Amino acid sequence: MPSKLPPPGAPVLRVRGVNHHFGTGDTRTQVLFDNTLEVMPGELVIMSGPSGSGKTTILTLVGGLRTLQDGEIEVWDTDRGDYRKVRGADEAELVNVRRLIGFIFQRHNLFDSLTAMQNVRMAQRLKANTDDPDAEARDLLSYLLLGERDISGKPQKPRFDYKPAALSGGQRQRVAIARALANRPKLVLADEPTAALDANSGLAVVTLLQQLARERSDAELGALVRAPEEAGENGRLADWQIPLLKRAAREHGTTSLIVTHDSRIMNLADRIVHMERGRIESNVVVAERLFVREGLRQSPAFAAILPEEQEKIADAVLIGVHPDDAARPDQLAARPGRVEVYEQGDAIIREGDPVGPDSKFYLVRRGTLDVFRAVDGAQKKLDELGPGRYFGEVALLLNQPRNATVRAATRAEVYAVNRATFDRYRDVSRPFIDRVLANFRAFEGA
Repeated sequence: MPSKLPPPGAPVLRVRGVNHHFGTGDTRTQVLFDNTLEVMPGELVIMSGPSGSGKTTILTLVGGLRTLQDGEIEVWDTDRGDYRKVRGADEAELVNVRRLIGFIFQRHNLFDSLTAMQNVRMAQRLKANTDDPDAEARDLLSYLLLGERDISGKPQKPRFDYKPAALSGGQRQRVAIARALANRPKLVLADEPTAALDANSGLAVVTLLQQLARERSDAELGALVRAPEEAGENGRLADWQIPLLKRAAREHGTTSLIVTHDSRIMNLADRIVHMERGRIESNVVVAERLFVREGLRQSPAFAAILPEEQEKIADAVLIGVHPDDAARPDQLAARPGRVEVYEQGDAIIREGDPVGPDSKFYLVRRGTLDVFRAVDGAQKKLDELGPGRYFGEVALLLNQPRNATVRAATRAEVYAVNRATFDRYRDVSRPFIDRVLANFRAFEGA
């Protein structure tokens, strides 16, 4: 029986070198330029960027809704245990690709002649994988606040038998979302799924996508059940929605690629891919950004600067890999100079080495490092550094030789901030300098 997930470290979706043009002849215009992206199992990835930057075009190419002209797109097929390639696929093969995907369109694309329930049931018929499809469709629509109770638990008229013309824009969007997720697809492509939704409905949708990705704890879900005055623009869930959510998301591992401008859900993503003028300009793993920002905040060298500036520095060294995962050689090569890898016993910096334009400040990403200093002709171990710890700032601040040797105790990965970036922020505030010098003197006297 084939594995349900790709091999360890392999993506559900792989986009390589994708270019695209609109028009022909003299009016032919390139709209996508050499885009490469990998989306891992269970990730919730948001694509951001201004209108016209190419986000929706990439989405339609991935879904086989537009002909792929140049590059390669591969989608993992759970049942086949292998990837299906989009480029050069005939219509029958494209149908196979589309069956792997749950589409949430910006314009709903519901069948006008069918009720909300019938629209969801039609999607279920594509895969005979439910014991009681009627009950599952009702649960899903009820969870999305289209059933017999509103967010406060008060009775309301259910929309199960309403046709699209009798529904509001937000209600039609929720039916479309229920239809896309009814079969619990392993890849969801969504174009502005929450744009027409109020805060409570939007939170319900994103929480469902998160729960389909990986199971949330009762404590995490319980934190979303809050009073109206506590919810604000972020929305809330009702306690009666939680059992429906768990039934709708019994299976996990779903990957979602979402095009959105909705700032309410940006902080819920695992990864944010930003596009400008047809190019992927940044590919940020949110957990990695937070990890680096927290490390910078611990360093006196960067603690005094504004959070926005800390984020800019962090983004300049990110490699787009979750901090829990080791970086592959190809990922390091794609962003050279950001992360350096050292084998056990290698020295990162040596006591007495002069500092110059190429000297760096470091933040430990993975592994363990030992700090040594020469005392009475012997190497004395002073400290042990693990993930999130920093080193190398004192010599840069004082413009003096390195005052210790830092050596890899295990295989280690370290983020490297160059001297120019470090110097740009060294004089932001006097307290910053004083704090570094105070720490240094305390360390010297220990």
